[in-house]
Amino acid sequence: MKKFLILLALASPAAAEQSFADYAAQCAAQISEIPPINCGDGVLIPITVNGETPAAYTKDMTCDRPGQLPNGSDSDGQCVPGSRVLDLSTETVQITAMCRQKNIRTPIDALWFNEVDIIAHNPATGATCWFQAEAPNGTSINGTLVPSPNAPGAANFWNPIKDVVDADCGGCHDNDPIMYSPFIGQVWEEIATNPLGLYYHVAPEMGFGKWPTTSLQPQGNTCLGCHRIGIQSTCSVLLEQATGQAPIDGANAWASTFPGNTFMPPQHGQTHAAWNTIHQSSVQDLQSCCHDPDQAFCNKSPILGATE
Repeated sequence: MKKFLILLALASPAAAEQSFADYAAQCAAQISEIPPINCGDGVLIPITVNGETPAAYTKDMTCDRPGQLPNGSDSDGQCVPGSRVLDLSTETVQITAMCRQKNIRTPIDALWFNEVDIIAHNPATGATCWFQAEAPNGTSINGTLVPSPNAPGAANFWNPIKDVVDADCGGCHDNDPIMYSPFIGQVWEEIATNPLGLYYHVAPEMGFGKWPTTSLQPQGNTCLGCHRIGIQSTCSVLLEQATGQAPIDGANAWASTFPGNTFMPPQHGQTHAAWNTIHQSSVQDLQSCCHDPDQAFCNKSPILGATE
């Protein structure tokens, strides 16, 4: 009975609120306080078809650069317009907010969103924090009134820490805090990135420590010039998607054939034959390492972070 009561206390709203406040305080101390957000200040991420903005958007349509993060069965597909990205970085920290649309909206509802996410990163130490707010099905988030995670009562807006851990954001972002995709690549110059830099997750004791920060670094590999290769989502699916070997939900004919389906390196401008000559053996080596990362040539190693 005593053990049950302790577990019940840990699961209570008050405990969840305290857990969130503790996490937000650690993030503020190791990175920065995060200001309140107006998604309307963000840059609109285009959704195009054959290079053009379509006259209308429809449920489950296909497009040139669909979002790779699954929008879920209750969404209107992977080619929903209206998502925005907002750079809140300063000279010392990198903070990116993503305001996600998963349902097609009218212009009057353009600043109401299904989800708001924040990635906060200190490039000097590698400290990285994650915040997520999801609107329950049938509701929306007012993107003009997104509170700072450090504001009083912020836990009432943002997802509980356990939910963020279970969402496994770090499992997808297993290379760097900001991951490239054709979707986000359209506004890549608008956000601060830190590929190949220090990287660790704040508050491992709250569950973030289970997110892997281990990379594969075979020498002479052409795929490693711009970023690392993580051992979770990058190995399981992103490597194949980036090299045209696995489909992406919502991709149209252009995005399903070369060069549209081969987006690494970005905007490579190579013929298929030239791409294969330059990169195919490197991709094969990485696939071998993903299958068996303990091979000596794979150079499996932790991604370093200055945690003190």
